[in-house]
Amino acid sequence: MRPLVSGLALFLALGGVAGAQNTSQVFGKVTDVSGGVMPGVTVTLSSPALLEPRVALTSVTGTYEFPGLGIGMYMVRFELAGFGTQVREGLQLQGGFNAQVNAELQVASLEEKVVVTGVNPIVDIRSTTQGTRFNVEELQAIPSARDVFQVLTQTPGIAGDRQNVGGTHNGQQTGMFSRGAGNGQARWFVDGVDRNDIANGRPFVVDFNSVEEVQVSTGGADVTMQTPGVFVNVVTRSGSDAFRGATWLFRTDRALGSNNVTDDLRLQGANSGNPLVYTNDYGGQLGGPIKRGRAWFWGTYGMQNVRLGVLNYYKPTADCAPVQASPLAHSFANVIDCLNVNKQDVPALGSKFNLRPFAGNLVTVANSFGQRVETIRGADDLHPTFETTNKMTFVKKSDSTYDLGLRYWNTGIWDPSWKFGDQHTISDRWLVDVSFGHHCWCDSIVPQTEELRLVQPMLDLTTGTWGRSWSDSSIMLVTNNTVDATTSYFLPGRWGGDHSFKAGYKNGHFGEVYDRTYSGHAQAVFNSPRPLPLFSTPFTARVIRDFITPAFLDQNSAYLQDTYSRKRFTAILGVRWDRQVDHVAAVSVPAHAFQGQRTIDGTPFNLFPALEVPTVRAGVVWNTVAPRLGLTYDLTGDATNVIKGSYAVYFDQRSAGQLSKALNPAGSARIDLGWSDLNGDNVVQVNEINQSLIRSVTGFDPANPARLVSANTVDSEVTAPRTNEIVVGFGKEMAGGFGFNASYVWRKYDNFIWQDTVGLSSADYSAVPFTPPASACPSGARCETVTYYVPNATLPSAYVVTNQPDFRHVYNGLELVIRKRSSRGWMLNGSYSYNTTIESYDSTAAYEDPTNIVRRNGFQYAPAGGIGGGGGSNLAGIPINAKWIAKLSGSYRLPYDVNVAATGDLRQGYPFAQAVNIPSRPNRAPAIAVLLDPVGSKRFPNFATMDFRLDRAFNVGGMKLLPSFDMFNLFNANTVMGRRTNQNAANANQVFGILAPRIARIGMMVNF
Repeated sequence: MRPLVSGLALFLALGGVAGAQNTSQVFGKVTDVSGGVMPGVTVTLSSPALLEPRVALTSVTGTYEFPGLGIGMYMVRFELAGFGTQVREGLQLQGGFNAQVNAELQVASLEEKVVVTGVNPIVDIRSTTQGTRFNVEELQAIPSARDVFQVLTQTPGIAGDRQNVGGTHNGQQTGMFSRGAGNGQARWFVDGVDRNDIANGRPFVVDFNSVEEVQVSTGGADVTMQTPGVFVNVVTRSGSDAFRGATWLFRTDRALGSNNVTDDLRLQGANSGNPLVYTNDYGGQLGGPIKRGRAWFWGTYGMQNVRLGVLNYYKPTADCAPVQASPLAHSFANVIDCLNVNKQDVPALGSKFNLRPFAGNLVTVANSFGQRVETIRGADDLHPTFETTNKMTFVKKSDSTYDLGLRYWNTGIWDPSWKFGDQHTISDRWLVDVSFGHHCWCDSIVPQTEELRLVQPMLDLTTGTWGRSWSDSSIMLVTNNTVDATTSYFLPGRWGGDHSFKAGYKNGHFGEVYDRTYSGHAQAVFNSPRPLPLFSTPFTARVIRDFITPAFLDQNSAYLQDTYSRKRFTAILGVRWDRQVDHVAAVSVPAHAFQGQRTIDGTPFNLFPALEVPTVRAGVVWNTVAPRLGLTYDLTGDATNVIKGSYAVYFDQRSAGQLSKALNPAGSARIDLGWSDLNGDNVVQVNEINQSLIRSVTGFDPANPARLVSANTVDSEVTAPRTNEIVVGFGKEMAGGFGFNASYVWRKYDNFIWQDTVGLSSADYSAVPFTPPASACPSGARCETVTYYVPNATLPSAYVVTNQPDFRHVYNGLELVIRKRSSRGWMLNGSYSYNTTIESYDSTAAYEDPTNIVRRNGFQYAPAGGIGGGGGSNLAGIPINAKWIAKLSGSYRLPYDVNVAATGDLRQGYPFAQAVNIPSRPNRAPAIAVLLDPVGSKRFPNFATMDFRLDRAFNVGGMKLLPSFDMFNLFNANTVMGRRTNQNAANANQVFGILAPRIARIGMMVNF
C-alpha cells in the first residue's frame, strides 16, 4: 500500500483537469498448462506507438496490466525461466479499449517459443461504455466527405442535422443528436484537450489526414463522461523513429455530378438548391525523429476549398436577368449557370513534438490552427441577395474594443489550439499524466461590406424572408483553458480480486465573449399577408441594443473509479464530482443611436441609455455528485460471450455566464414597438416609432431601462439538469473476427432550467380560436382552425431562473451492432437502432403559455437542428427525431489488391412540423407558430443514401501511391429533407432542402 499512498499524494499535488480518456490498456493473466496462476512472469509490451518498451511482472494472482496506451500495433512477450517464451503479435489497439491478452506457458522442454498472431479481442470485458471507434484504416478505406464530423454519422443511433454529400458541408457546424440528448451537451476533444463550445456545441477544424482515430461514446458508466451528450475524441498522429509522410489531392467537380431536381420538385420550390460547383482537398504531412529514441516531430497542412452555387443569388449579367426574373421558364442547367458562388475555405495547420527526457517519461507539445472562412454565410431562399447574407472570417485584434488576448493565442490566424502534456510511468503498475490545453473558437461574422453595417434590415414575418441587409455583426471569442491530471494504478490480489484504479482532477476556465452591433440600429419588421407582396405592410420596429457580454465559467472536477475483477466477474465502481460557478465581467455599454431623439408623439426615445455595469455574479455554485456502476460477466470465461449492465447519473455542464446573464442589465435586449412608416421608405426612423405601444420585449425592463440591478433573480436552490441512465447488453465475439452487441437503453432527463416569469402561470392565459383566411393560404396549405393562448394582462418582464417542475423526457432504445474487424481483406460495421423519446408535462406548473402543449405532451422530443440557411442538405429549423436508424459500412479486397467499399444510411424521416403563424398577440406576448399535429406524427419521407469507393495501392520506389474514386449518393436519390412549415404564408410547404445529387470525387494520396 505504500506506493499507492505516495502516488495519491503526488497526484493530489499536481492538480489538473479530468479530461477525455483516450488511452487504452492491455491486461491479462498468465497460467500454466494445468490452469495454475504464474506470478513473476516478465511481460514485455512493445510497439512503435510506445517509443520504448514497457515491462511488467505478473502478480501473485498471475495478472498484469499496462495502462495509458496509445493507438497502434503491439506485441506482447511472456518470459519465465524454465518455461517456453510466448509472443502475441499483431495486437491492433484502438483508443479507449481494454484488450485482454492471456497466456498459457509450457515448460521449456516441450515448447521453446510460441508465436501467436492476429490477437485482436472484440469484446471489452472491463467497460460498459457505449459507442464506437474509427481507426485510420477504416477512415481511409470507406467513402467519406473527409470531414471528422461526418464520421459520426456512421455511429449507431446518432442522427445529424445535415447530410454532407461529397464535402458540401465540410468544416460547418454539425448537430449530433443521440439518445434523447440535445446537441448542446455534446463534448469534443482532440488528443484529450477540450475543444468544446459549451454554449452551442460548435465544432472545430482538424486536418482529416492527421487523424489516427475517432472515438465516439454515446453512454455507459465511464466516470470520465460528465454530460449525457455525444462524447467525441479525435486522436491525431505523432512522429516516430521512422520518417514518414504523405501528400494528397482530391477533386470533386460539377462535371462529375448529376442532377436530381425534377420538374415537379422545381414547382414545389426546389428551383436550384445550393449546387456543388467543386471542392479541392490538398495538403501534406511529415513526421519523424529529431533524435532517434529521444525526440520526434510531426506536422501537417491541409486545405479544403468548397464552392457552392447560392440559392436565388444570381449573377448581375444581361444573360442572367431573365433567368432571375422567371427561373421556372428556363432549364435547370441554365439556372445553375447563373448562380453566384459562395466560397468556403477550410485551412488546417498542425504540429506535434514529443520528447523523452528520461526513461518512462514523455513530454508532448502540440498546436493547431484551423477555421472555415466563408464569403456568403447562410444564403438560402429566405436570404436571397448578397446583402442579406453575412461572411465569416477569423478575428483580428482591431475588430473589437474588448481585449482579445495575445497574437496566435486567440487572434492573428485561424482558430488556435495548444496542448502541453507530460506522461510518466512511475512503475509497471502506476502511470501519471498531466496536461494543459487551450482552445479558442475565435470568429468574426459580419455584413458583406462596411457600408451594410449602416443599412437597416427588413424582415417579413409571414415567410421569414430577410431583405436589404443582415441583422448584426458578431465577434465571438469562445475560449477553453483546462489543466488535466489523471492517474491509474493496478493493485492485484486484494480483497479477493484485482483492482484497476483510475482518478482525475479538473480545473477549467471557459470564456464566451460576444461583441455584437446591429446594422442600422433597428429592424423594419413587416407582416404582409398573401397575396400582398413582401415588405408591403409595416408591422413593428424592432430596436436592438448593441452589447458586449464577457461571460465566464469556472469548473473544478474530480473522479475516482475502481475496476474490480474476480474470475469472470467485473464491477466498475465510480463517482465524479463537479463544481461549477459563472459570472459576467464588468462592461461599458454606449447609448443606442436613437437615444434622446423625438419619437412620433414628441417624447424622446429613452429605452437604451448608456450603462456602466459592474461584474455580475449569480452566486449559485453547483456541486454535483454523479455515481457510476457497471457490471460485466464473462459467460464462457474466454471473453467471447459477455453480459453487461450499467447505471449512471449525468449532470449538464453549465455554459459560460448561464445563470449570471439573467442578472446582467446590459446583455442582449430588444423591444418591438409600434411603427408607422410615415414617409413610405420602409426604413424605421425614430419619429415613426410609438414607444408607448410595446408588442414584445426581451432582456430588460422598459419601465426602468437605466437600472443597473436587474429585475430578474436566480433561485439560490437552482441545480444542474440531470440524466439517469440504465443500460443492459450482451456482447459476443464470433468466428472469423465478427463481434455482435445488443443493448437496451433507458434514460430520464429532468431538472431542466427555465425562466419562470414572475407572477405568471398557465392559468393567466385564455384560449383564442383562429382560422387563417383563405387568401393567406396558397394551394395545398392547411387552413385549419387552431387554438392559441393570450395572456390576460400585460406580461411581466422580470423572471426567475429556476428548475422547471413536472417536466421530463424519457428515452427507450434498442441498439443492435455487428462488427467485422479488418482481416482476410475485408471489414464490416453495421447497426440498427430503434428508439423513442417522450416529452411529458406532468402538471400545469410545467409551463406558462399553454399554446402547443397539447401537441407536445406525450409525443416525441425533437430539438430543432441546423445553423444558417437551407444549403441543400442543411436542415435549418427542422426537428431532429428518427425512431429507427440503420447504418452499414464496409470494404472488401478484390484480386490484384483492388479495394471496394461502401457506406449506407437509412432512417425514418424527421418530423414535418406544419403550423399556423400568429404574428401578433396582445399584452406583449411574442409571435408564435401553432402546431397542427402532434410532434412526430407527420414526417418527411424516409431517408436513404449510399456512397461507393474504389481504390488500389501501387508501390513505386519506396512510395505507396493510392489513386481513388468515390461516388456519393450513388443512386441519385432526391429525398425531400426540408419544407417551409408556415401554412398561412406565400411559401407554405415549399421545398428548401433536398438530398444533394450524385457526385464523384477523384483523388491521389502518396505515402512515403
